Amino acid sequence: MAEVAVVVPTWNRAHLLPASLASLLAQEGVDLEVVVVDDGSSDDTPALLARLAAADARLRVVRGAHAGVAAARNAGIAASDAPFVAFHDSDDIALPGRLATPVAYLRAHPDVDLVIQNGRMLPPDDRSDGQEEPWIRPAVAAALVGRPIGVAEVFRWNLGQLQGMTFTRRALEATGPLDASFRILDDLDLVLRVATTFRAVFIDEPAFVYRRHAGGIARDRTTVREEAIQLADKLVRHHPAVLDVLGRHAFHRRQARRWSRLAAERARAGEVSAARAALARARQLEPGSVRLRLQALWLRLRS
Repeated sequence: MAEVAVVVPTWNRAHLLPASLASLLAQEGVDLEVVVVDDGSSDDTPALLARLAAADARLRVVRGAHAGVAAARNAGIAASDAPFVAFHDSDDIALPGRLATPVAYLRAHPDVDLVIQNGRMLPPDDRSDGQEEPWIRPAVAAALVGRPIGVAEVFRWNLGQLQGMTFTRRALEATGPLDASFRILDDLDLVLRVATTFRAVFIDEPAFVYRRHAGGIARDRTTVREEAIQLADKLVRHHPAVLDVLGRHAFHRRQARRWSRLAAERARAGEVSAARAALARARQLEPGSVRLRLQALWLRLRS
């Protein structure tokens, strides 16, 4: 039995899969299996995966109808029984140590159930002048290293890039499946839920190279803001004690800021009624805010 299963959801990325999977299969120092979940691809992905699986027994393929990334990740988890589970996106590259480093740490620290590693973010495809940057900035990384990571840290710094995470299976099974109602932030929702109960640590070593596509769904800022509000409300609804950890006032202020930014985006899109509704939610959370009163005046002037 493999010691760690790497779950790779994919959909119509046959042109990127070979390099991505090769970077996983080249990992050393750990017994692994790579579970690729083909989420209903209509390109050359099925034939490509058949050829790659025939060449390497560590590669397993699960196929299903298109149901989204969260459902694909859940299918990958269910298809393996390895004690540790890592995740990888089919357009990214795993760096040396992506698996051996966290698995060694989890073996040596049975009280820890999640290891988070840093990553390298490539510039967006549409930015020739952009520069590569770390997923977690140096100042934040310095604050996270050497201390237990809990729900407060995950919430504050949006630690949701699963490509840099390795979980114990027990934590995933106790927490439940990824929530398929999220189109983008199913990863952050999962990490928040795990961090409410289980211990995590951060290792400041890059584990992945992340591609930022010009048309990628993760660059849909309106959907990201909507889902960020949704997952935060879900977190405190299902785990009310988290409010004491996060700080009730700080939580409400952050949610108000998200509603305010969503209102501004909707106003820029000409959706004035929706902008006013979003701003009303922000003012309910932070009724004394001068900034929000000025934003409401600005919206009235637009009518």
